[in-house]
Amino acid sequence: MTRVVEPRTVAPAPVRPAQALLVLVGLSHLVVPVVMWAARSTLRDEIAAGHPSFAAAEIDKSAAAALLAATVFHGVLLVLCAVLVWLLASGRPWTRRLTTVSQLLSVGFGAVSWTSSPMFHAVVPVVAAVQLLVVALLWAPWSARVFFAKR
Repeated sequence: MTRVVEPRTVAPAPVRPAQALLVLVGLSHLVVPVVMWAARSTLRDEIAAGHPSFAAAEIDKSAAAALLAATVFHGVLLVLCAVLVWLLASGRPWTRRLTTVSQLLSVGFGAVSWTSSPMFHAVVPVVAAVQLLVVALLWAPWSARVFFAKR
């Protein structure tokens, strides 16, 4: 039995900037936990202000939990973005769907982050706009639709 090998194609113009923007989104997922770790005292102050009945030990425990959760969560999203940048070039329809779902969910999680802490108020809307642009670049242009449809 012979194996048919599909010729390699170059991703169309809209997909390439979507990949580049995903790299930026991935970098944001790297920066967020780093900033949170660097601003641990600010995080503790926010927790203390939001929960005045917490003792110092509870504040420290809550801050540690938030830092661990942010590191794991953003670490997973960083890896996912890196994998998606690579997979989008294949033109397989499921890669576009996975990218779309992950970016839209991430926009929703950003909204939750927005309400949780003012630490990233300047960044959340910018990253969300970039994520929405990624989705638009993968679905709106005709060349992108054709690229993902023919695989």
